[in-house]
Amino acid sequence: MRRCFFILILGMVSAQWYGETATTIDERRKEIGLFSPFRMGLKNGTELSVNKFLLMPNVSIKQERPSIREWEIAQRFQLEYPTIGMKWLQSPMGDELGDPDMFALISPQFDIPQMVSIYGELIATNGLPTKGILTIRGGLGFGLGGNKLSNDATIDLPIIYPRLSIYYNGILMKVGGEYYRQFRDSWSYVVDYDMFVMPGGRGRYTFEHKMLLVWSKSQKFRFLIGYKLIAGEYPYGAQAHLLPALDVQFGW
Repeated sequence: MRRCFFILILGMVSAQWYGETATTIDERRKEIGLFSPFRMGLKNGTELSVNKFLLMPNVSIKQERPSIREWEIAQRFQLEYPTIGMKWLQSPMGDELGDPDMFALISPQFDIPQMVSIYGELIATNGLPTKGILTIRGGLGFGLGGNKLSNDATIDLPIIYPRLSIYYNGILMKVGGEYYRQFRDSWSYVVDYDMFVMPGGRGRYTFEHKMLLVWSKSQKFRFLIGYKLIAGEYPYGAQAHLLPALDVQFGW
């Protein structure tokens, strides 16, 4: 259970070259990280992102929109299918070891229905790398098919719970921002903040903040290391967590 949780955390805390900004990567450029999704630049200011965790397929499209004064604007649409992954997390090793609950993040007693979620987001970015780039974003998501999912079948862990809450609550609101600044030729840092609002759930909100130090050798390689601070309300009560964050990214 700990190993699965750690892998999921690393996959969710990394920052991209332009991943969280309104800027899309160049056409035909590709980016991938050890713990981050595959991204590819398409035509007409469009970017495709695919989650590498194949048991929980997640595909998103980011598209540039007309600028407003000095602010770059983009929209992002995301589609996720969590059913296979959540069934796998019910007992990833237990059946083989003879105990159906061993290492399970979701009890095998619950049925996992066929579900999908749709999420839409607007992103605005302004600034220059050496002077600071500010990004603000906000979005709304809807879960479909979760009405047959038991409220007791939650994964009550930081990072995972707010992202899966959309299937239990049917709706998720998210707002956040990011500040990026380059302070030397190869060095920069990222400060990020997100708030998840989960109306109607037993855990109603989560705040996530991360800070990453970035070393960029070139547009083909960079290394990120830092921390992620999480404070939220879960079904069992409010808690805070401080976690390590790192990634190794490649572009071509």
